[in-house]
Amino acid sequence: MKPTSTRALPFDPTPSRLTVSLCLVALSGALLLNVHHLAWWAAPLALLTAVWRARASWHTHRLPKRWQRVVLVVVLTVAVIASFRGLNGIAAGATLLTAMSAAKLIETRQARDWYIVIGTALFLLVAACLDQQALWRLPLYAAECWLLATALRALGSGRAQLPLRRLLADSGRALALALPFALLLFLFFPRLPGAFWAVPAEEAAITGLSDEMSPGSISRLMESDEPALRVRFDGPLPPPTQRYWRGPVLHDFDGSTWRRRMGRIAREGPARFSGTGYSYQVTLEPNNHNVLIALELPQSPDVPFSMLTPDFQLFSMRPLDRQRNYQLTSYPDYRTAPELSDYARRIDLALPPQRNPRARQFAQQLRDGRDDAAFIAAVLDNFRSNGFEYTLTPQPLSRDGIDDFLFTTREGFCGHYASAFVTLMRAGGIPARVVTGYLGGEWNSIGSYLTIRQSDAHAWAEVWLAGRGWTRVDPTAVVAPERLTRDVFGLLRSANRSAGRVMRETPLLGTLIQGMAAMNAWWQDSVVGFNSRKQLDIFEFIGFSDADWRSVALLLGGGSLLWFLALLWALREKSAPLRRDPLTRAWRKLERRLARAGLPRAAHEGPLDFAARIGALRPTLADELQSIAREYAALRFGPAPDAMRERLQALRRAIDALDPRRA
Repeated sequence: MKPTSTRALPFDPTPSRLTVSLCLVALSGALLLNVHHLAWWAAPLALLTAVWRARASWHTHRLPKRWQRVVLVVVLTVAVIASFRGLNGIAAGATLLTAMSAAKLIETRQARDWYIVIGTALFLLVAACLDQQALWRLPLYAAECWLLATALRALGSGRAQLPLRRLLADSGRALALALPFALLLFLFFPRLPGAFWAVPAEEAAITGLSDEMSPGSISRLMESDEPALRVRFDGPLPPPTQRYWRGPVLHDFDGSTWRRRMGRIAREGPARFSGTGYSYQVTLEPNNHNVLIALELPQSPDVPFSMLTPDFQLFSMRPLDRQRNYQLTSYPDYRTAPELSDYARRIDLALPPQRNPRARQFAQQLRDGRDDAAFIAAVLDNFRSNGFEYTLTPQPLSRDGIDDFLFTTREGFCGHYASAFVTLMRAGGIPARVVTGYLGGEWNSIGSYLTIRQSDAHAWAEVWLAGRGWTRVDPTAVVAPERLTRDVFGLLRSANRSAGRVMRETPLLGTLIQGMAAMNAWWQDSVVGFNSRKQLDIFEFIGFSDADWRSVALLLGGGSLLWFLALLWALREKSAPLRRDPLTRAWRKLERRLARAGLPRAAHEGPLDFAARIGALRPTLADELQSIAREYAALRFGPAPDAMRERLQALRRAIDALDPRRA
């Protein structure tokens, strides 16, 4: 008969339907974990291909020809490059893997093809883990890993057709046995500062402070309940009135918008600190202004790849596109250099010409005959006594927004007050600048840390005073002094609270949310943020204060040996019931004696077939051996007899009396 062409054959039935189903479910799970950053067409294509392949397990389908598959791969690769303008980044790589897995599904014939599919799914799981490390995703990753291991177990069982419960149990046991070794590598494998590979960050919109501020921009952040940073103090917390978290400093003003100065800033002398210092650790969420938020004012920060600018911004020289951890010490009581250069004075006195003329004139009137301190007091008194209102929904302003705010609307948020105050200071001849950041924070009593959210965004002013240097002035505190000790939602009952904040204000839900937040904080700090410094802390805790490569090798080698011995013991325990069974031990003894006489049992032979074959080869042993085999089969496979012990002892005596060497 002429052999049928391989191309026309149905799918190779070697992997069972259960095995194929497990592989497809595991692949689909890996795709769904990455669906948020795949190209829009990738996941539907792969899932439809998986459905088609599932139908092919029950019905015969002709496979596409080789040239068709090649064209499909080329088209999919071009589509990925067109979607991401290249192949760099997690999203582009995951989309390419997804597209190739879809292409592979239409040519799967043998078990080795399914191994490739599962290998692709494993890489997709790694891509999801690299992209998202939130604690709530951990059960999803664990379940997907279990699914993939179960699919591999099913592939490895071949035609055995093991039940699903057995496959799940075997793969779960294997993962549990591997977990201690994974933990050992996580804790003690040498970690270098930074990462072993660079993963390009995805382009995504990041809400929060920016390099510029218009009067109403900060009020828009009130709509965001997202955390901006999390702070753990080594000792007591600073009082609420000192919880100013410094961010971008804005120097340039065009009449309506303040911007960070991108050019040169005159260098000043170091600040002098006094009073109580606070040591703390910050976990900063990604931002797009590259400033490491710090409690005013950080002292000589030793943070890698960062520098303290002349205007006391802690600037990161690397993009802050991922969560960042750093340790700082700050002193709320400080004085900067008592002298200001002419260049710095020009920068922080500049005002746009032909803008806000009434504000300029008003500043000159207040300045007339007053020194710096009296002028500042007069401006603040104007805010205090002339009907100014603190609100999140101010009226829109015209082109000369400072004039409108000071003389018409008289209502606004912190950005309005900081902008107007600095404008008046500059018009009155006092160098001033706007500082943006955050104020306050929400205490998590379960995790013992402060959470500063985007809704805590704040703006204040700094003025330069002879003999004192740069001095913080918060004009918002004059209009709404309660803002220093309460958040804006506690201050303004009419403020639009987010659903998350309303739930946190409910006692039971608030405790539950704080507990979940504390767990997530522990996960981010201790697991996701586990770095070389924390690894050295563990070495020191277990007695290796000066850890070198010998210490690391000792810990890894010793731990690996202990894990291997425990693994052997676990495998021994698994086979222990067979070794402890006296009936099995008696039959194994007979098999060994016959094997030494050159009469081994074949792997496929049961006891009766084995005895019949040996009896044909050695007739003198036939009756005795067949009697032993029938008794063993009755005791092993039949109902338990009443005289089990006596019959087992008789069987042992018969086996001991059997002499395989008898001709």
